[in-house]
Amino acid sequence: MNNKIKCFFLIFTVFIFSCKNQNKENDFPNSDENEITEEQKKTKEEVPKLSKAEIIEQLQGKWKENEYPYRTAEFVNSTVKFIEEGALVEPKFEKFEFSKNCQFHNSNIRDLESNDIILTLPEKKRCEKLTISKDTLILYGYSTNTNKNYEILYLKIKK
Repeated sequence: MNNKIKCFFLIFTVFIFSCKNQNKENDFPNSDENEITEEQKKTKEEVPKLSKAEIIEQLQGKWKENEYPYRTAEFVNSTVKFIEEGALVEPKFEKFEFSKNCQFHNSNIRDLESNDIILTLPEKKRCEKLTISKDTLILYGYSTNTNKNYEILYLKIKK
C-alpha cells in the first residue's frame, strides 16, 4: 500500500509540473519564429509613412491590372474610375477617401494593422486595403464567395 501511494504522488507530481507551462508561449531566443518577427518589424519600420496628399499624388494617372489587362483604374485628383470589360453600367468618376478602418458594413477586409491604408468609396459603400509604391498599386480584400484573401496588382501606365 505504501508503494502505491508513493507511485500515485510521483505520477501526480509529474502531471502537475508537465501542465504548469501549458498556457505560456514558448520563448526560444534563437527560434526561426522570432527571427521572422524581427525581420517583419524591420521591414515595417523601413516603409516610410506617406501623408494623404503624397498618396493622392502617387495615385494620379491610369493603372492597368497586371493579370487582367481589361481592368483599369484611373485617378484624377480625389476621384477614381474603375473600368472593367463587360460592365453593364458605364463607369464614372467617384470620390474616394482614406481611413484607418471601413465605416461601412463591409466584410471584405481582414487582418487590419495600424499602418494599413483603407481606400473608401462612399458612393458604393465599399472599402479596399491599399498599398502603393512608385509604379505599383495593390488593392487587397477578402472574397466572401471563395472565402480567401485576394490581391489585385495594378501597374501604372500613364500619369
